[in-house]
Amino acid sequence: MVSLVPATAHASTYSAKRSHSVRLVWRRSMKKHSYHGTKGYLYSKHLGRRYKALKAYPHTTWKTMGHEKLRIKKNGEYRIYYHVKSANGKHSGWVWRGHLKKGRATQVIYNMKISDKDSYLEENDLNPTPSAAKINQAFIKIVNAARLAKGVSPLQNNEIIQTQVSDQRIKQIPTNFTHYDTDGVAYQTALFKAVGLQNASHGEVMDTRNWAQSDTATAKMIAYDFQHDGNDGAHWEVITSGTYVYYGLATVNKNGKLYTVMNLMSEPND
Repeated sequence: MVSLVPATAHASTYSAKRSHSVRLVWRRSMKKHSYHGTKGYLYSKHLGRRYKALKAYPHTTWKTMGHEKLRIKKNGEYRIYYHVKSANGKHSGWVWRGHLKKGRATQVIYNMKISDKDSYLEENDLNPTPSAAKINQAFIKIVNAARLAKGVSPLQNNEIIQTQVSDQRIKQIPTNFTHYDTDGVAYQTALFKAVGLQNASHGEVMDTRNWAQSDTATAKMIAYDFQHDGNDGAHWEVITSGTYVYYGLATVNKNGKLYTVMNLMSEPND
């Protein structure tokens, strides 16, 4: 899960005609299997609501959660629909199984094709537990490579932002995964102000995910989250924006769950 601004509602269109064109025969749970696909749409369980087309998720692996058999009233044919959820848990819906292909999707992360989690694992990078320092080191390497590819200068670590903003925010985030206090003011705003850095542009991105079996793998998956989040990659645009020059980056492991925060700042104004 990533966070930059409040998430928008899941867009959909409703058709009573489509909903009434089918009859439910049965609906059951099923074992988890991995599928991918780029044809067809995600629907609500009785096809009334149509969500995004699968082509919007070309690199998404779908996990099956249930299935149902529907009878098409017009011609009497039957179709099996699978209830699927994306591997990152952000998207779900019902899709005709004929539009799905078995196996994990090929993920593209900065020109690197990855079809299986084992290909994330680099030599000597399998650790029994996460190393926050190594995850952060690998992540900023990915970020700065992407910035350079856009013709943007690499981010520079700033000790004040690191210790007084990011290291403070990471203490709050595991139990309060939000940018804003009860008054709607960003927590980082007060932290930047406390150290006299309020006269600049600021940004903050957050992510939470499971351990990916290696530090490098986890860093790549955090980057992937930011690039493919529910805000259409807005987080990645912030991170790679030429607006920001300095950063602080912190990661913590809480009960097997990893939390990451990156605080960004432009050159201060006079």
